[in-house]
Amino acid sequence: MTNEGEVIIPAQVPKHDLHQLREQHSFLCMQCKEKVILKIGSILIPHFAHQKNSSCSHSFSEGETEDHLNGKLQLFTFFQQKLLECELESFLPEIKQRPDILVQSNGIPYAIEFQCSNISSFLMLNRTKGYVNNQITPIWLLKSPTLNEFPTREIGKMQLSAFRQNFFTVHPKYGKMILTYCPQTKKFYYISNPLHIRANTYIVKVKKLDIEKQTWPFAVVKSIAFYEFQSYLNIYKEERVKHLSNLYHYNKFGVQSPFLRICYRWQMHPKHTPLFIGIPTPFAEAFQVHAVEWQIALLDYLYTMKVSINQVSKKHCESFLYVRSYGGERIKEKVKAVTLYIKLLKKCVIREEDAIWLSTIDLPKMNTYLYSEFLAKGAEY
Repeated sequence: MTNEGEVIIPAQVPKHDLHQLREQHSFLCMQCKEKVILKIGSILIPHFAHQKNSSCSHSFSEGETEDHLNGKLQLFTFFQQKLLECELESFLPEIKQRPDILVQSNGIPYAIEFQCSNISSFLMLNRTKGYVNNQITPIWLLKSPTLNEFPTREIGKMQLSAFRQNFFTVHPKYGKMILTYCPQTKKFYYISNPLHIRANTYIVKVKKLDIEKQTWPFAVVKSIAFYEFQSYLNIYKEERVKHLSNLYHYNKFGVQSPFLRICYRWQMHPKHTPLFIGIPTPFAEAFQVHAVEWQIALLDYLYTMKVSINQVSKKHCESFLYVRSYGGERIKEKVKAVTLYIKLLKKCVIREEDAIWLSTIDLPKMNTYLYSEFLAKGAEY
């Protein structure tokens, strides 16, 4: 701000006027009141900078990337155009936090965080708690991945790191989605309706929206239609075939592979694994491995215990996880995944054999049920 108390946002002022301001005024940091320098270059956007060795821990732009500076200024302008009361880099002394933008809407304060760099889930959770404990609603916007990281089509495969997964929000009706923003294209990109394949690989739907067309509150992506779910299943089936081939030809455990040992006991070629083994279920990402690996282990465990599909209880599901070494982290989610898989088999089995893998399953019915479960459970995360 100027010595007279006028707040200046350099990126929103024409360069000619900035040069005049710099000649006529000196400037102070709004937090520490130290003198700051107005930098007007030809490469970086105009900004203020503290002098060297400044003690201020709340500087505006030092250390920030061009994307972060541009992004938060574009978002700030967006909120201004919506005639909302908003502040850029407002310091909240009671929680010692400084959201990128603080927005007041219908008497409710919102903290907008535009995240361009990786931070730990612990730090993100703590910041979120700080806002919530002070009746401030946090909204985290992730910087959009590069275009070559998105699927080539609206529905396709995408890598979602553990860091990116922290940004999933859950709409009570439409399920999980990540809201991202790209300062270069001035577009919001929605990553929604994730279906886990293995590790950090998901099938997702990606929609983009120009900032001029964005609404407040932010628009949400509706749940996928049944015909779109068929695209999900087609991609999933292709990936299942590839994974089965890799398990057979390139398994790092060789003949000691739990998957191959089960196939040997069942006298079944790995590529002939029944289609009802290795199907997508809600919460399957808790396992990290492809569903075909834990589902074949589950059915083998039940066969060994002489428990039919219709006899399986929650206790059987829990004991399977520990007996077959699938316990450990995210145990509650794993139990949900196993329970839902068994529930699906119970609904779709036509004829059950003692050798469970030889049972007959109604696959069209399974696909319909998978769709309803995918939508219902997606909104419960």
